Amino acid sequence: MKEEIEYMLCYDIAIPSQSPWSSPCLLVPKPDSSFRFCTDYRKRVLVGVINCEVYMDDVVVYSSSWEEHVKALEDVFSKLAAASLTLNAAKSEFGKAVVTYLGKQVDQGCVRPVVAKVEAILQFPTPSNKHELRRFLGMAGYYRGFCRNFSAVVSPLTDLLSSSRKFIWDSSCSLAFDAVKDLLCNAPVLSAPNFEKPFKLQVDASATGLGAVLLQEDEHDVDHPISYFSKKFMSYQRCYSTIEKEALALLLVFQHFNVYVGGSATPLFVYTDHNPLTFLAQMSNANQRLMRWLLIIQEYNLEVRHLRGSENVIADALSRANGAKT
Repeated sequence: MKEEIEYMLCYDIAIPSQSPWSSPCLLVPKPDSSFRFCTDYRKRVLVGVINCEVYMDDVVVYSSSWEEHVKALEDVFSKLAAASLTLNAAKSEFGKAVVTYLGKQVDQGCVRPVVAKVEAILQFPTPSNKHELRRFLGMAGYYRGFCRNFSAVVSPLTDLLSSSRKFIWDSSCSLAFDAVKDLLCNAPVLSAPNFEKPFKLQVDASATGLGAVLLQEDEHDVDHPISYFSKKFMSYQRCYSTIEKEALALLLVFQHFNVYVGGSATPLFVYTDHNPLTFLAQMSNANQRLMRWLLIIQEYNLEVRHLRGSENVIADALSRANGAKT
């Protein structure tokens, strides 16, 4: 970073400043092994621009009509010009119905993994050490929101990363390695969230893990998945009582999907096959762990509804893949 700063100072690209305000900087590796100096100007430059999202130096402008789109683009161009920033025309696309953003393809209200990224995962060779295994899990894990039972499927691989275990690639690891690739090959198309409509959550806990799916109804009252989530419990969490595991599952799911459901004015409908959870807000007992979690859960605008296990198909399958039901 010091070399990049000296280069920019030398060629008058940047000047020293004594301002009390600053923006974070970082170096991003480029395909040719060199580095790109990036400054995160999201707080000073495009603040207040409607229908515009920014991640580092990637800017996406979206709208429901062409008129709105043109207006948003004009605002973005004006803000960038005022900040003396320029766009790379060769890397810019305008008026696209399908865009690739942050490794995902967004197309007319649907979200898919990027084919090239999935292909790279499918071509990944069998890991020969923990470093290569971490790399593979990092690549595949980015798309875990598209995959049911992801945490259960990769369990033999994540267990192999334990510092107390030697790296011994056995048949269970090979099966899990191939199963992860199969999951990505058959990854479903997810619906893009509509924040003007209420969300639904189906949550279920098993003896060793939890499963959940975030859903939203379309105009025909048909539920479509927005994202999947599954997680193994820690060893000490597996000793919790049934009600504690179910409440913990709720808490972890809310934290994971907080970007969708946090601070929402519309109620969040939570479906669970554990009936006592529907009375959680009315419980008063000496279990301080439950009471502490309840205080956090009460921050959400919830409507918890009981769903028979036979109807809680998706979430139940995700949790059962991690172990027997509680």
